Amino acid sequence: MSKKVCLLTDSLGSGGAEKMVANLSKSLTSKGYDITIVSMIDRIVYDFEGTLYNFGKIKNSLSRFKAFKTLQKFFKHQDFDVILDHRIRDKWIKEFLFLKFVFNKNRFIYCVHHYDLSMYFPLVSFPFLSKLTLVKQREIIAVSQIVKKEIVKRLSLDSKVIYNYPVIDNRNEEPEFGFEYIIAIGRLEKIKQFDILINCYKASKLLDNGIKLLIFGEGSERNNLQNLIVKLNLESHVFLKGFSTEINTYIKNAKALVMTSKSEGFPMVLIEANQLNTPVIAFDCKSGPSEIIQHGRNGWLIKNQDKSKMVKALNALVDDTEYSKLQDNLRDYDSPFTEEKIIAQWINLINS
Repeated sequence: MSKKVCLLTDSLGSGGAEKMVANLSKSLTSKGYDITIVSMIDRIVYDFEGTLYNFGKIKNSLSRFKAFKTLQKFFKHQDFDVILDHRIRDKWIKEFLFLKFVFNKNRFIYCVHHYDLSMYFPLVSFPFLSKLTLVKQREIIAVSQIVKKEIVKRLSLDSKVIYNYPVIDNRNEEPEFGFEYIIAIGRLEKIKQFDILINCYKASKLLDNGIKLLIFGEGSERNNLQNLIVKLNLESHVFLKGFSTEINTYIKNAKALVMTSKSEGFPMVLIEANQLNTPVIAFDCKSGPSEIIQHGRNGWLIKNQDKSKMVKALNALVDDTEYSKLQDNLRDYDSPFTEEKIIAQWINLINS
């Protein structure tokens, strides 16, 4: 009998962690596992495989108490072999109640998708209290080596590293663009620092060479970013494109994918771009880019938060010699982040 695996997620849309859940659902289903996705928020965008329990939609019509009892009853009757928890877990009381009344008898694999541990370990500054939200039968998965070290440093907890991987759908038609562009993808939040990217773009040679900037994503900073675009007179050059399910076609045809985040976990968009043979440029922020980018081979790794060097890297995109060399190196790049290589690690963990 195949193992029953629950993929517990905030939603199935708008983020790298959520995309990883969708990818795992496809890969594990193809390997014969019985997959159920439990989404805490009613936002289902990414394609997935398996059974969906959209708790976000169910709870919208219930009181908090009834919603809690409904979730408790669901997990009591499902008898999952293992639960892979990809949620943001930043509310101590909520997670403590979940532990005591919903998940106390389950085997859990906690997945930590960001260097900021407070997103996944509530009250992380008080390790004893933070650990009280974790089930006894648990494993912890970090998405990068730096995240693993941070977990040991701050919580004295063991963890394993399993990297994210992309599942690329190549069925999309090739778009027809009348211009060249670079691309950036992510939630429009301060931590992604798209304002820095826009200012670096303004200071670069890309503008004079007709290369535009497309930014994909939604978030609370949309209005501020649009105001900045207007202030810098870039309305005809920088475009906030919103969320797109056809993002691979845009990545594939971009000159480069650029990331200027303050911090990350293990950014999916970098490995997706490389798999589509698109070079990447990123600040060496904690964490992820330094474990993905081999400087000069599959992209350019820029000193963390060094805006002048980011501008220099953008300028290199219009240098035919430098850019052609990077493209040639990327074609020979053997990615360690393929579905085949990574899913074997997940299967070994689930079956252990």
